[in-house]
Amino acid sequence: MRGRRTAAWCGGVIAGFLLVAALPAAAQTQTQSQTQSQAPAPAPAYREHAETFKDWRLYCQVWSEPRRVECELLSRPGSDRRSRLVWLRSSERWLEGMRFRLDEQTMDLSKIVRVWVDRALFRPEYPCERFEWETNTCAVVDPETNAKLVERLTPAKEVSAVGSAPAGGKAEVRFSLTGFKPALERMEEIRREAGIRWK
Repeated sequence: MRGRRTAAWCGGVIAGFLLVAALPAAAQTQTQSQTQSQAPAPAPAYREHAETFKDWRLYCQVWSEPRRVECELLSRPGSDRRSRLVWLRSSERWLEGMRFRLDEQTMDLSKIVRVWVDRALFRPEYPCERFEWETNTCAVVDPETNAKLVERLTPAKEVSAVGSAPAGGKAEVRFSLTGFKPALERMEEIRREAGIRWK
């Protein structure tokens, strides 16, 4: 009987030693796990710029590796609340110019869409071509024509996409240009600060 007690006592002491020896290792593992979970996420490889200029919003990412600039210039909804005018710019590639994202219930893009600036027709007459990569969008895909359009838009008050309604008859969607010029100037400033050219 005494031998059994002695053996049980020895077994308990050994188990206690093993438990005490295991505690620091478990505590260290838990501390490492907590440290890893509390460590801040790595900073993104780009800086963001998000600014609003009246009826226009500018969002840019300036990447450090590889060095590039990506910007989006976006209008508030136009006279049709579901339509937008957007321009994506990249130092990596030409992104098909100003895009009129027009609601399919408002404008039929299988027919001609003309661009008017301050109630005057922009030439060439049909610069806005159906853009196959976005639903119901037409874009000014020629870079030179796009540059001329932007030059016309800078001092103007309003730009319109004029075409045909799906049910027939004329359709027009107007976009305010209030804030377009300072948003454009800020986009160029961000690009110059990055020391990168647009494509």
